[in-house]
Amino acid sequence: MRTKKVKPPPKKFEYVLNISKEHDEVKKKDYISFRFQTTKEFLTFQYILKMDNRVEDKNIFFNILGFTAPVGDLSSSGTAGYEYRLYDYKLTEYCVTIDKKDSDKTKFRLAIQRSKSEPVKLSHLSKKSFIEIISDYDS
Repeated sequence: MRTKKVKPPPKKFEYVLNISKEHDEVKKKDYISFRFQTTKEFLTFQYILKMDNRVEDKNIFFNILGFTAPVGDLSSSGTAGYEYRLYDYKLTEYCVTIDKKDSDKTKFRLAIQRSKSEPVKLSHLSKKSFIEIISDYDS
């Protein structure tokens, strides 16, 4: 008699994007960090998210292309991740668009402010999206 394979329940989001303001000690500059991570945990490799990104005026575009295997001898389990650092930003509002392999798309607004308590403010977040968008300053 074969046992039935139990599948974990589906997750609400495929990805999580954490946006925060950080400081680079080497470059001695502040930057905005866009840290992408899958919600799925991989058992054989800790994959790297393959992405295209571009900044045009007040628009930031991210295109999730897929995964690449890590380079190295040791394999470890974990989620796939990618970080983009925006160094020369302006204190203004940006429109951020995230595409997933030309199938799903989500848009939101990102305001970069001088405030120390809330330097990054998110707005116009979509209720139905494949990605959960959060910042270190969400209440």
